[in-house]
Amino acid sequence: MHIVTDNPRTSKEYFTIAPTRKIQQSLYLSYKKSLHRNIGVEFMRNPHFIYICGMKLIVDSGSTKALWIALDDNGKIERFESPGMNPALLSEDAIMSAVTERMPAQITGAPVSEIWFYAAGCRSAREADAICRALEAVWQSARTFAGSDMLGAARAVCGNSPGVAAILGTGSNCAVYSPAQGIVASTPPLGFILGDEGSGADLGKAIVNSALKGLWSRELSEKFLKDNALTQGYIIDRVYRCPEPNRFLASFALWAKRNISDSQVSALITGRFVAFIERNIKPLPQATGLPAGFVGSVAHGFESQLREACTRCGVEVKSIAKSPEEGLINYHRTK
Repeated sequence: MHIVTDNPRTSKEYFTIAPTRKIQQSLYLSYKKSLHRNIGVEFMRNPHFIYICGMKLIVDSGSTKALWIALDDNGKIERFESPGMNPALLSEDAIMSAVTERMPAQITGAPVSEIWFYAAGCRSAREADAICRALEAVWQSARTFAGSDMLGAARAVCGNSPGVAAILGTGSNCAVYSPAQGIVASTPPLGFILGDEGSGADLGKAIVNSALKGLWSRELSEKFLKDNALTQGYIIDRVYRCPEPNRFLASFALWAKRNISDSQVSALITGRFVAFIERNIKPLPQATGLPAGFVGSVAHGFESQLREACTRCGVEVKSIAKSPEEGLINYHRTK
């Protein structure tokens, strides 16, 4: 059987696939395209063929949890969750094993024509290629793509327009996005010790600092320690001697949300968002004049303070969303 290809880079007009009963499992011609940028990598296989049938899969994978979205031609949407992963921390074989072992059983073997996999830690062709090969082991005929979570966030909040995309969750990140080129510029986030301004971990660090150094009123400082059953010694131990101090600090964002009516708390949150804009968006000349879209639990939870910070810094807000889910569905529905 033959299927016409519109790939302009090959002189062949046709390529052969296996018999009909294995249409979704056998594709012998594969075209790779890698595009290296300042951050993230776009890696695509089989990008220029006309497929016969099947749904689209969109995957938003964090280090701990992944959301798999199945979208069919009629617009029906199914959602599945699985454990996440950080491919930057894994060998190529481990990446392939993690993808295949953790994908939801409900979709394994289903007819799939396209897979768009966005992952935290997908920074180079090494990670992207391993993810694509793992997906193709299950769906050989699918068009596969792997890219960074930053690119996923950018497509979710910017869509088909240029703009600045920012992630404000446990950590923070931002980049300038072009629909034609993808990520064109970014500021290194540097992690919660050296950077990650405006993130949950950064907010928690600022909250602890204000409470323990007496920058807040005595009443508010004591309330923070009492509400969270904290002592200075316990905080020091958790931050410097225990694993995942960033998550420990980020947990205090929930306390800040419950006490946001206090002007001292609100001012601190707004100030950290100003720091994020001044240290991450403003240094990018390509960001000048572009609207910014924000995604993440911290951005969504403190939307009022984030908008105030953007107003102060002269940044136009395009959108603020808790997750990239709906934005990615809208983006890929028409692709």
